[in-house]
Amino acid sequence: MQFGLPGGRGDLDSSAGNSAVELARISESLGYDSLWFTDGHLDSVGSRRVTARAAPIPLATAVAAVTRRISLGFTALHLPLHDPIRLAADLATLDRLCGGRVILGVGWPLAAYAQAYRGDDAQPDATHPDAPGADDLPEALDTIVGYWRGRTRTVGGAQYRVGPTPAQHPHPPIEVAARTDESVVWAASRGYGLSLSAVATTESVAASVRLYTSHGGQAADVRVERFCLVAESDGAAVERATPIVVRLTRRLAALGGDEHGHQTVGTSDFDPGRFQDDTAIIGGPATVARQVALLRDELGVRRVNLRPSFSGTASLALQQSTVRLFAGKVRPLLALPTIHRVSR
Repeated sequence: MQFGLPGGRGDLDSSAGNSAVELARISESLGYDSLWFTDGHLDSVGSRRVTARAAPIPLATAVAAVTRRISLGFTALHLPLHDPIRLAADLATLDRLCGGRVILGVGWPLAAYAQAYRGDDAQPDATHPDAPGADDLPEALDTIVGYWRGRTRTVGGAQYRVGPTPAQHPHPPIEVAARTDESVVWAASRGYGLSLSAVATTESVAASVRLYTSHGGQAADVRVERFCLVAESDGAAVERATPIVVRLTRRLAALGGDEHGHQTVGTSDFDPGRFQDDTAIIGGPATVARQVALLRDELGVRRVNLRPSFSGTASLALQQSTVRLFAGKVRPLLALPTIHRVSR
């Protein structure tokens, strides 16, 4: 299995560049497979609805400079809100700098976030005729991938090719942060990976995996996010997690599933008990290993992004403890031939 960590979402004290760099060094040394960076650097003034994050590509570039193995993923870039030429060039440059370690995660921005990003009076830019509208992720992605594949632009009768191209050929792997059945089917039909939210229930994840695989996708290409808290024992983990889960579910319910301009869920169930028992991964090392193994053995999921905090709900010390315990105690258990099933 492959396990990732948030590299620039405010968790693990990584909102500043220097702490993200230190996190990257530690994560790579502990054997994690990937770090993930997100779009969303607008603050709601006078409101707690949105908290800005550092710009993802510069942050990932700083991390690339101090690592050699760990993959650099994005969950998820708002492609339609970016200039397609600049974004294609920036991502390709990063992929070359890091030796082909970029994973391009893409997702749909909330309409309100897109409007704020562009401004109330924003109009389509006539100088960029293939820059798509705010809701057109497929067109935006096709444009960027097209540039990487050699698509040219014709201006005044002259043709121009966008460069550079990525180190990975023909382009970095693409994962879609799908929040609707239609987007799951679209990802499968295009051969893209699928990324499922940390607040999706087990039932919802299972339904998405079934839909994805029934339309040509592979379960091994599904990535699932999970809030995770590991402690020395089940009792200690539950004691520490309970007040965090209560704060987290209240916050998510107040936000309506809106996190950094993304719609993290459709129909939400933010009951603290259900979230703690069904959605989150909480417990001592053996219990956490069994819970992760359920995703692997029953759903075929091989990629899990751990969130040791969620919107700043867990202390830095607790997050660091989870990260180290998972690497040192949980992951070795997952390599054993048999992990006994645990009831959720």
